[in-house]
This record gives sequence, C-alpha cells and structure tokens, in this order.
Amino acid sequence: MARFFEDDGKGALRRAIVAFEAETAAELVIAVRPTSDRYAHVPALVGGLAAALTLAFLLYGEPEFRLHWFLVDPLLAGLAAAWLVRHSHWLARVLTPRAWREEAVLRAAKAGYLDHGVAETRGRTGVFLYVSLTERAAVVLADVGVRREVPREPWERACAGLQAAVAAGARAVDLAPHLRALAELCADALPRGEDDVNELPDEVLA
Repeated sequence: MARFFEDDGKGALRRAIVAFEAETAAELVIAVRPTSDRYAHVPALVGGLAAALTLAFLLYGEPEFRLHWFLVDPLLAGLAAAWLVRHSHWLARVLTPRAWREEAVLRAAKAGYLDHGVAETRGRTGVFLYVSLTERAAVVLADVGVRREVPREPWERACAGLQAAVAAGARAVDLAPHLRALAELCADALPRGEDDVNELPDEVLA
C-alpha cells in the first residue's frame, strides 16, 4: 500500500475525484485494497514444500539424525515458511490461476459497490473504481444511469487503459490521466446541473 500511495498518491486520487465531479453529475468513489482474497493455498503450498524438503534432507543428508528430528523439524520448517510468505503479493499472483484472481477481484468490487452506497445516488450515476494491489487489478463499475448515457465503446476503452496501467504496476499518481478520460466521457453525457449535490464521499477508501 505504501508504495502505491507514494508522492501523495492518496491526495492525487482525491483531487481526481473532485475534478471528476466538478464537470459531471456522475459520482466517483475509489477504493484501494491490499488484496481481494486470503489466498490461503499459497502459504499452505509453500509450507508443504518446505516441510517436504526438510524431510528429504533429514532422510538423505549427513549426518544421521535422531527419530524425533523427523517429527519436529519438517513441521517447524513448514510453519515458518508459511508464516513468511503469508503476505507475499508476488507469490499470490504466481501460485493462483488468473481466473481465480479475476473472480476474487470482481467479487470484492461488487461487494464494495454495494457497501459504499454507489448504487444509491438519486440519478443512479455512481461510478466505483476498485483497485486490488496483490492482483494488480482494477474494476470499474458504473450504475445504470452512466451505462445508459455514456457511449459504451469509448467508456470501455478508457476503462481498459486504466486497468492496463494498474496491471503494469502503476502508482496512484499515475492514474489521474485515466480518470480524466472517464470524467470527460461522463461530462459530455451527464453534465453537472446547478442543483447537483455531492452524495458520496470524496475520500479514497483505503
């Protein structure tokens, strides 16, 4: 999280939200999470491998070991290895099939969309950007009012550019141009009215 928000990244995203909403009736909410799943299989796999390698060393290495070493050492090595990698973003990406990661991110994004009231604006014009750092993935969910008014193809291209940036390891400050592209589309299709009210928080949810 710290690297993603380097150079006042959280402030940059907040300013991007304010700029987004200054020109359009759409409301933008941004949530950044370190991961979208526990990926419990990762420490289990690494711990199991460490235990197996330790047992192999005890069986075939020199010198000879007492029997109790065969019971204790593999267990300790496995637990230690599992503990060490429990928060490894890189291993979670490497050891988890892409489809699993995509499913976890989409599930978490949909939950956040509902939990943060993005679907409850009076014009149904909420836009939710969910960024998950372990998976290097971003999901943009737009409410029915945005989907109805904003042309689909340019919207999908703008979202794809943002998602590609996150997949490449972009930091928060690097996302501003992509958010401007979304803002321009929303401003053209859903210009801000004189009676517009800020219905959703501008702070980045992290």
